[in-house]
Amino acid sequence: MGTRGQHKKQFLEKNPYCCFCGGYTPSTEIDHIPARVLFDNRQWPVGYEFPACQPCNRASRHDEQVVGVLSRLYPEPKTGKEEKEFDERLHAVADNYPGLLEEMIPSPDQVQNALSKYNIRTPGKLPPTGLAFLSVKGPLVNRAVANFGRKLFLALYYKHTGKILPKEGGIAILWYSNLQIENDEIPRELATLVSGFPNLERSKMDLSDQFFYRFGVTEDLKASVFLAFFRRSFAILGYVNAAAVDISLPEHATILRPYQYDS
Repeated sequence: MGTRGQHKKQFLEKNPYCCFCGGYTPSTEIDHIPARVLFDNRQWPVGYEFPACQPCNRASRHDEQVVGVLSRLYPEPKTGKEEKEFDERLHAVADNYPGLLEEMIPSPDQVQNALSKYNIRTPGKLPPTGLAFLSVKGPLVNRAVANFGRKLFLALYYKHTGKILPKEGGIAILWYSNLQIENDEIPRELATLVSGFPNLERSKMDLSDQFFYRFGVTEDLKASVFLAFFRRSFAILGYVNAAAVDISLPEHATILRPYQYDS
């Protein structure tokens, strides 16, 4: 058995159950959360490997491609290699999520509403439709981000509590565009709840310019809050509770449960 096989064997022995579907299914694979496709050169943070069964490991693969594109929208890729990676992610989304890219093209009314809401002035005589706006209100992109967020927060809950979210648990998810972040629309009261701030590195290279998060966990380990940022493009907020019925639903939030499969 090679080094990789030995690592997998030891990891699954220490983490015998999948952390994504309630803690009853044996783990058979190692899942990398956030996915490697989100990082330049696929260099993901050390220590962010999680035990998964095969269905859970594959449950978000297309959604990860969507987030990989969204996270690279701002700032725009600068090098030829970064542009190539972005194009690869873009083609993958076009192939695996038909209609999603078209859904993100804003209507003239959406552009005008954004210009008015955020007091943005158009440069010169550039028409509003020529501005670099995208619509993230459609069902396809929101479904992709929600499913990605479910996987992310199930993993982070496991990492920071040492517990698997049970089947009766729930995750409330909200996400924010770069315009919303820059205009201070993330609730300020979160600052007192998310004081944890982990280091995200590989080979001594800081990866926080691509992904970072803040978190807070209650003393009884039953509830937690995570606020994750993806470059300067967007952020996802997740409230996790071991009992979904105890979640006080934030406005516009989507509540999801651990994955469930037919037996």
